[in-house]
Amino acid sequence: MKMKELEAATGIGRETIRYYIREGLLPEPVRPKRNVAAYGREHVSRLNLIRRLQHERHLPLSVIKTIVNSEIVDTPTQGFERLIGLEIALGPLLAEGRQLSPMRIEDVAKATGISVGDIRAFAESGFIFLDRREDGDWLNQRNVRLMELIAEARTLGFTPDIGYTVDSYDIYVQMTDWMARRAVVGFYSRLGEKLDQPEAAKLGVAGIRFLNEVLPLMMIERIVRLVEQVSESGGELPRIDGED
Repeated sequence: MKMKELEAATGIGRETIRYYIREGLLPEPVRPKRNVAAYGREHVSRLNLIRRLQHERHLPLSVIKTIVNSEIVDTPTQGFERLIGLEIALGPLLAEGRQLSPMRIEDVAKATGISVGDIRAFAESGFIFLDRREDGDWLNQRNVRLMELIAEARTLGFTPDIGYTVDSYDIYVQMTDWMARRAVVGFYSRLGEKLDQPEAAKLGVAGIRFLNEVLPLMMIERIVRLVEQVSESGGELPRIDGED
C-alpha cells in the first residue's frame, strides 16, 4: 500500500510515520523504484501496537522501541502485552537492604572519586545506564552502587594504571547483556500467557534472587579451579576463546 493508504488504515499521519521509521520503531518500506515506497501489513500492525502502548500503557517511545524490536513481539502466540510495564511492579519487590537514592552524575563523581569522564565512559560501554532528565544526567540506585564498587575496586588496587581501565570491564557487559536477554525472552516466552502481572512480578523477583545466588557461586568455583590448574601447570594460563 502507499503512504496515503497506510495513513487511512491506521489514522496516523505521514510525518509521524516517517519519524517512527527514522527512529527505528518501524521497518523501512519496500522501494521498488527510487521515489516509490510500498508498505505492508507489518507496518499497519506495528503502528497499531505503538499506538496501544502509548495510549493504554502510557509508555515512552524509548521503551516502545525496545518492545517492538524485541524477539518477544516476533512470537505471535505470546500474551506478552499483559506484562508490559512489569518493570514497575518489580521495583518495590526488589527493594531491600541498603537503599541508595538516584544521584546526579556530578554528585556520584564527588562521592566516589571517579571522574565524570570515566562515569560517562562506563555508560557508553553499557556497564551502567544514564537517566537523562531536564536538569542533567542521573544514575539510579543500582548504577550508583556499581560506581561505588568500581571506586572500591580501585582502592583495593584494581587501578587503570595497571590495566583495569573502563574497557577492561567490557567482558562483564557482554556476558550480562547476553544472560539478561536470554532470561527475559525465556521468561516472557514461557509465561506471557499464563500469569497476570502481580504473579509474574513475584516469580520474576524470585528468579532474579536465584540468579544472584547461583551466578556468584558458579563464578567463584570456576575461578578457584582455574587458579588450581595454573598452579599445577607451572604457570600456563587457560586459553580464552577468540584470543590468540
